[in-house]
Amino acid sequence: MFRKLLCGAAFLGGILFPAWARAAAIALPGGTLTIPGTSTTGTSFTYSGTLTQNDTIAFTQTGNPCLQTAGTGYCTNGAGVLTVAATVGVTPVGGSSSFSGPAGVIPAGTWTYGSLLMTVSGVGTVQVFPTNAGNGLGSSSPPPSLTRFSTTLSALGFPAFSTTNPTISFIVADTFFGDNSGQFVLSQVQPANVPTLGQRGVIGLAVLLGILGLMMLKRLAG
Repeated sequence: MFRKLLCGAAFLGGILFPAWARAAAIALPGGTLTIPGTSTTGTSFTYSGTLTQNDTIAFTQTGNPCLQTAGTGYCTNGAGVLTVAATVGVTPVGGSSSFSGPAGVIPAGTWTYGSLLMTVSGVGTVQVFPTNAGNGLGSSSPPPSLTRFSTTLSALGFPAFSTTNPTISFIVADTFFGDNSGQFVLSQVQPANVPTLGQRGVIGLAVLLGILGLMMLKRLAG
């Protein structure tokens, strides 16, 4: 009977504390991270511990790097949507264009010029903000700043994985960095004011103990 109770407790624990509830939030070093538009390798840091697709990230992107000589235009938000049109070119504000990798450290895939890419070493690369109407595509006044509220790495597009102490990198998507200027700045977003894992844990433990207590009483009464 005790073994059954333990099995029941483990089962209920899986229900009360699913994988998403045990996920960790990725912390940016110092709370902010700068990704120069001129860098061919981007900006990296080491995540301490085991990282999986269930872990989350949250930040606000500010700054609009420009992909033409000395800031003469083609400046984009994190989705690669133009906030400033190029002085020479046909892509208007609110427009975008794409390229196919690999290009330097940027891997194989189709990427939007000027967008923000995120790489987890040994796992893969994703574009953090999709190039869509919600992020300004087609707008005459697209938002220069974008926010990713707490989002799992799986929801960003990473496959299922588990890796220890990986390197996380961010880079501006481009094929030539020699004429770029400006930068993206990522600022940590704090979790919304929702019940914490600790509060859920107390509630879950109380429910679990109540169920186990009733089962024990039933057993003794029988």
